[in-house]
Amino acid sequence: MVLLLLLQACVTVDPGKGKNEKASAINVQLGIGYLQQNNLELASEKLTKALRQDPKSAAAHNAYAILQDRLQQLDTAEYHYKKATSLNPKDSQANNNYGAFLCRNGRELESEKYFMAAVKNPLYNTPEYAYTNAAICLLKANLKKPAEQYLSKALAAKSDFSPALLTMGELQFNAADYGNAKIYLDRYHLVARASAKSLWLAIRNTLELDSETDVSELSQRLATEFPDSREYQDWLKFK
Repeated sequence: MVLLLLLQACVTVDPGKGKNEKASAINVQLGIGYLQQNNLELASEKLTKALRQDPKSAAAHNAYAILQDRLQQLDTAEYHYKKATSLNPKDSQANNNYGAFLCRNGRELESEKYFMAAVKNPLYNTPEYAYTNAAICLLKANLKKPAEQYLSKALAAKSDFSPALLTMGELQFNAADYGNAKIYLDRYHLVARASAKSLWLAIRNTLELDSETDVSELSQRLATEFPDSREYQDWLKFK
């Protein structure tokens, strides 16, 4: 299960701000663009400059934290994630990203606070990200019931949000609720490209529903589209 970071290039340049703050916002936009292109050297140049120009920019700290996170400079990344959320406690992107950082680094229960801070902002237009991240973290901590509740909230916010559909399908499968797992997996495959994980899960779920069911179409897709995957190797051992 992959935690979802938010990194949007649209950073508002407030005309009421001073010259340095405006320049910082522009450099944040450029830095994010380079991050999205995986050009980390130029991203570092622009984001470092943005922080010099406006040390109180939550957007600059958030973007710089993501850069340091990618570079595995975890102490520096945490400092800037924390700085971003303290400078602007209502910054949903920063709260979601800091929560994802904490979860990835074994601090699942601590992360929930930041995901919930993200969704409390009424202007946050993608709450499904934070709800799904919260669910993934709680599943890591084996807290299945609250995880399911967060996934339900994610799907209430966006009914075709594929990461929540797949995670819910897996949760239902692990709970031996194969009928509901099929519903979520079928919905997932209607709105998203199949993955090795989703196909292998669908194969196992189908066989649990009826061991005589033909899964040749699913297994052929797994073999054709993901021949080098661990899931395909598991299928070969399973057959």
